[in-house]
Amino acid sequence: MATSDKNSILYTLLGLNRASRYLYGALFVLAVPAFLGWFVLLPRLRFSDADERLFLAARHGARAGVEQALVAGAHVNAESPADGKAALSRAAIFGHGDVVRLLLERGADAAARGADGRSALDVATAARADETDPSAARALDDVVATLREAGPTP
Repeated sequence: MATSDKNSILYTLLGLNRASRYLYGALFVLAVPAFLGWFVLLPRLRFSDADERLFLAARHGARAGVEQALVAGAHVNAESPADGKAALSRAAIFGHGDVVRLLLERGADAAARGADGRSALDVATAARADETDPSAARALDDVVATLREAGPTP
C-alpha cells in the first residue's frame, strides 16, 4: 500500500479532508504565537520594571529601595509571574520587619495568597519553624507578629 493511500485512509477515518487539513494547520500555526503571548509576554507586560525593583528591594530588605520603587510606580500588591506572590511575601520570608511594616503602611494586602495558596504570614511562619539561627529567628518572630497585627488571614 502506498504512503499516500495510508495518509488518505487516516485522513478519512479522522474526518480530515483537504479543507480541514488547512484549518488544523492554520490553527496550529496560530496557536504557537498565542501560547507564547499568553504565558510569556502578557505576564511580563503586567510586571513592570518598577515592580521588579520593588521585589528586589523587598527581598534584600532595602527600605529606601522599596520607597523608590513605589514612587516610580510599582504596584504594592503586584504578583510575581513566577509564583504569584507579592513583595510582602518576599520581605516576610527573609525576616525584613521594617520593610514588611512599610509595605503594609502603603496598602499591601496581608491576606493575599500566592499560587501555592499561602499568605505572607503562612510563608513567614513556615520559615520561622525551619530557622535555627537565633538572630534570624528573632527577625522572623518580629515579622510574624507584625503580620498578625495587620489582621487575620482568611
